Amino acid sequence: MKEPIEKPLDNKNGIKTLIMLVAGIGITAFLFYSLMQAAESGNLLMVILLAVSVSFVAFLIGKLVKNQLMKEL
Repeated sequence: MKEPIEKPLDNKNGIKTLIMLVAGIGITAFLFYSLMQAAESGNLLMVILLAVSVSFVAFLIGKLVKNQLMKEL
């Protein structure tokens, strides 16, 4: 007898991964909005710092999601 196919978000790890992705998207959107505001005001230092922080958040979320998905295997 075949086992039923699980939905991807049925387990707790899938929900944690989804929450991390949504939080990462929210944080990145806020940082990108702040970056655009700093660019409009002509603050070069803040533009550079915010660009680095957007990259760091994207890298961190990617690592966390990868680790979470590796736990599922």
